[in-house]
Amino acid sequence: AAFLEEEEEKMELAMLNLKAGEKAMSLATFLISASYLKAGISMLCENQWEKHYDLSLQLYSLYAEAEYCNGHFQDVAHATGFVINKGKSFEDKNRVYATLIKSLAAQNKTQDAMHIGFNVVTKLGVQRNWCLPDEAAIMKDIMEIKMILTNTTETELLNFKEMKDNSMITAMKFLQTLALCAYFAKQ
Repeated sequence: AAFLEEEEEKMELAMLNLKAGEKAMSLATFLISASYLKAGISMLCENQWEKHYDLSLQLYSLYAEAEYCNGHFQDVAHATGFVINKGKSFEDKNRVYATLIKSLAAQNKTQDAMHIGFNVVTKLGVQRNWCLPDEAAIMKDIMEIKMILTNTTETELLNFKEMKDNSMITAMKFLQTLALCAYFAKQ
């Protein structure tokens, strides 16, 4: 019975550290956030991912983000590795994939970031050509889009359907990050 009480107390402490870490993140105090989240992780028991999956997922995911903001990329790799290996679903892993991609890009490991990112968007259902189109084809597409937007009124634009497919919304966020990676890689 004492063991169960001790475990419950540790889980309460882990949850309090998660809340404190979230609050610190919202205040952009990333070093403090990371210390709270790391303390929360240290409270988890050995079979943490089986018994306290949601808490473990939240602690490790947010810890990876805090350490990314701190520039502690080894800690990011370690935390994201846990979530990627222990996560039950692909959706549970998306947050750490985004953090990992940004972390790799910040270290000028653009190829690795792009590789992971394209694997993620492929799993999200985005079909793509493996060969990049030539510059003329890209310019043609840009001009077509520009003409469509030029001939679209403000009212028509505001009446376009909102995207509802969560997989495609997530894919668009990843593609935005990948576009930034590609842009900065060319600088």
